Amino acid sequence: MVVVTLAVAAAGVGYWVVLRTPARGPVRPSPASAGAKPIPRVEPAETGSLEVTTDAQAARVFVDGRSVGVAPQRVDGLAAGGHPVRVEKEGLTAYQLEAHVIPGQVTRVRARLVAPIPARSLRVTSDVPGASVFLDRRFLGKTPVEIEGVEPGPHRLNVSVEGYEMHAETLEVGEGAREVVVRFKEIKLDESVAVAHKHGLGSCQGRLVAAVQGLRYETAKADDAFSVPLEGIEELSVDYLKSSLRLRLRGGRSYNFSGQSADALLGFQKKVEAARQRLAAG
Repeated sequence: MVVVTLAVAAAGVGYWVVLRTPARGPVRPSPASAGAKPIPRVEPAETGSLEVTTDAQAARVFVDGRSVGVAPQRVDGLAAGGHPVRVEKEGLTAYQLEAHVIPGQVTRVRARLVAPIPARSLRVTSDVPGASVFLDRRFLGKTPVEIEGVEPGPHRLNVSVEGYEMHAETLEVGEGAREVVVRFKEIKLDESVAVAHKHGLGSCQGRLVAAVQGLRYETAKADDAFSVPLEGIEELSVDYLKSSLRLRLRGGRSYNFSGQSADALLGFQKKVEAARQRLAAG
């Protein structure tokens, strides 16, 4: 405490006044300011960074749909949360994902660009234009027809045109292009049926085999076996109720056969007759 002594003259009387100055101490808030709320501190926006790398040379980087340059590339000042990232280069399959940016951190993205998968396609043509094409029972159009994006694996192909036997096959589709050429005008015959050759006395078991080259009977008895060209057949008929087949050659010789299945005999006879008719027409 500092003591100050002043001499004051008043009305001819002198006296001493002592003034005391209080010592400085901690400043206490006044009653008016004691209840005031503190002023909040304003924080800068919370952001993070994104770093994109790739093995592909000169691949372009897009963040939020905006081009930011070529990889490797770092983008700062991104708001926290998800950001679409796309990395692309001509001739390669683009890489894309949504990267999550964390405040104050660097989110790293490693983009892997690969060669695109070759398009899987199937092209079907035929020697008779306008044939109907079905893949797995679904109509695809008329020949010539080309189908893109066929699923890899086995598929059932059917091609048909009026006046010709339907073409049917199971084909395997892999990567790349596949072409199937259907030849309706080409005569095909590859049929056989188990039969018994009826003799005057008894019979012998064997098999009738039909090909474009002709008809032949195969049996263990060499003397009974024979062959004849298709144009050498005069008549080939089936008695469905008796389950029998009659073959008459040009020149008058005849053969009679029986089979366990009348349907098998009839199917064999129809295939042979169809081939004979086409050969005659050609």
